Amino acid sequence: MEKDFVSFENINYDELDKILLTLKFVKKNNKSEVEYANVACSFDTETTSTKVNGQKVAFTYFWQFALTDNFYCYGRTWQDFRTLVNYISSRLSLNPEHALICYIHNLSFEFQFMRKWFEWESVFAVKDRTPIKAMTEQGIEFRDSYILSGLPLKLVAENLTSHTIKKLVGDLDYSLIRTDVTRVTEKELGYMLNDVIILIYYITEQIEQYGNIAKIPLTNTGRVRQAVKQKAFSKDNRYLTQKQMSMLTLTPELYLKLKRAFAGGFTHANKNYVGKIVQGVQSMDFTSSYPTVLLSSNRYPMSRPLEYKFTDNERFIRDIHNQKMMFFFTATFKELVTKIDFENYLSKSKCFNTENLVENNGRVWMASKLSVTICSIDFEIIEKCYDWIDVEFSDITMFTCNYLPKYMLESVIQFYQQKTTLKGVEGKEREYLLYKGMLNSLYGMTVTDIAKPEITYNQDWGKELVDLPKVIDDYNNDKYRFIYYPWGVVVTALARQNLWTGILELKNDYIYSDTDSVKFINAEKHTDYFKRYNKDITEKLKIMCEKKGFNYNDLAPKTVKGVSKPLGVWDDDGFYTYFKTLGAKRYVLVENGKFKTTIAGLGKKAGADYLLKISNSEPLQAMKNFKIGLFVPAGETGKNTHTYIDDEFIGNVTDYQGVTRETESLSSVHLEPTSFRMTISKTFAEFLAEMVTHGTYEINGVNYE
Repeated sequence: MEKDFVSFENINYDELDKILLTLKFVKKNNKSEVEYANVACSFDTETTSTKVNGQKVAFTYFWQFALTDNFYCYGRTWQDFRTLVNYISSRLSLNPEHALICYIHNLSFEFQFMRKWFEWESVFAVKDRTPIKAMTEQGIEFRDSYILSGLPLKLVAENLTSHTIKKLVGDLDYSLIRTDVTRVTEKELGYMLNDVIILIYYITEQIEQYGNIAKIPLTNTGRVRQAVKQKAFSKDNRYLTQKQMSMLTLTPELYLKLKRAFAGGFTHANKNYVGKIVQGVQSMDFTSSYPTVLLSSNRYPMSRPLEYKFTDNERFIRDIHNQKMMFFFTATFKELVTKIDFENYLSKSKCFNTENLVENNGRVWMASKLSVTICSIDFEIIEKCYDWIDVEFSDITMFTCNYLPKYMLESVIQFYQQKTTLKGVEGKEREYLLYKGMLNSLYGMTVTDIAKPEITYNQDWGKELVDLPKVIDDYNNDKYRFIYYPWGVVVTALARQNLWTGILELKNDYIYSDTDSVKFINAEKHTDYFKRYNKDITEKLKIMCEKKGFNYNDLAPKTVKGVSKPLGVWDDDGFYTYFKTLGAKRYVLVENGKFKTTIAGLGKKAGADYLLKISNSEPLQAMKNFKIGLFVPAGETGKNTHTYIDDEFIGNVTDYQGVTRETESLSSVHLEPTSFRMTISKTFAEFLAEMVTHGTYEINGVNYE
């Protein structure tokens, strides 16, 4: 062990005091009410899940704590950790306004075990049982480093810039039952303590990056929000930003309509290839799809919501195609049917008032009637994909359009340029990761829900519906607002439109798509399309640069090796010897002789390993064994089932060493290896059986959902 860890029983409190009494407290800014000790602090636990008399139980048997790079300790019980916390709180005179931040990687897991051992001043969460930060009455604020970094601990360690450490793997057998008196080996001890060292190093680097610990954002998205806001309210932009935002308002009704209109990335498989092994498959993906549409399009709502005077369908459809306007509306189609065989655009989950709807694995093939709330861009795609007898339009809101504000455009360009030029540059690893994360989070910032139910915690989790009129009123009057919710709805629609240019071009050669990528055969037939698209998107970006006073070269920066990386173009994402899909997020492939899997509900490595295991390590046979009905037993999936236990457990537990111990757990999470079965919905199976006429499909004996 490189670090000197001390057990709770052997803590030298004089040495601890020397550290505590040197700590300085800092604020985020002059307006902040809370000050924090400017020091890295981390915490982690080890838990056991088992069954006692058939009852699922789980409990903590080991904890690790670090304060700066000079104090590392461990203990076995929550009582001991609470004693340590109370001591630190007392010596530093901590309280909720004079606090110590302690980072935990995946706070939601640890919180379920610790929540009844402390009194909580406040808990902030955006999802049930998923706290982002939790402040104890003793002035210890636990924060989630996983939500901050957006990375598993292994990658956090690999991406440290000033420290060298690796996440240890395989030195602790989680299947063994342990209690707080179970003996641990030196190797196991090293494994358990290693994680808090990684976090100390990571938070130390974050403090260096941001200047002090109080300035570190709570989340990865918070990083980009902070950076863009700074641009928006700079001396040169402040007046224009506030003037602009005063016009970009919502009503509760419009907000709800926009929520209905919002849809994520398009992910689906061509039904004609489902269940088939396909040879010679090319994959292409966009270079930064969402950042591209943030820059390239002038179709973002940039006016007050306007009332549209509807006269007739013909005129409205003409107006929908007016590039200077953006509409959000409900369309009710009668006798709608697909006019292309290879893919379907509309998501069944977004449709309502449906009659006689036929679905293609969650997508609409045809319907006697359906209603859907969409924007102009969606309608433009629908026109290319479906025919209908009649359509009625209602609940129409209109905006005039333009490019996003200059501070948004500047941010995208800066993040992309820095991410590209810094990649692989020695000594710039930290900056590279920062800009990469910020670029990826830009889109998420635009679609942040402004009226989510409030998650509460008062000894237990609860949910309170927001006062929507008040929330919207506060939103409209926020002097420091710099984004507009409709922008996020348009971002994803534009990205889907770009993707669908490829799907429609590829026609029957198209096999599968996922958000910003397509997989297809006969690549040589489609070279001209990809060249043409790349030329067109480059021209769009150049036009934006010319109008807004940017240098296009910043959108085609060079890597450390001198290779230009133009934004927004289709790029080669790999060539597969074999490819097979069973639907969205369900496919296997062979690339350069390696068998790979992407199967929702199954770990990538675990899935590949198991399929090869039952296939004598033959990739082609593994492809054949990837079929409906495939069963992967518990322990082979790389996945666990989580069961939240809110009731107290006190009982005798015998560990793997044969030692029985009375064990207490006030609340917990029980983890249990889960099995996996490849299923297909009855609806989809029937659809394939009826609609697909060529080839043989593996749907006999299917395990219906």
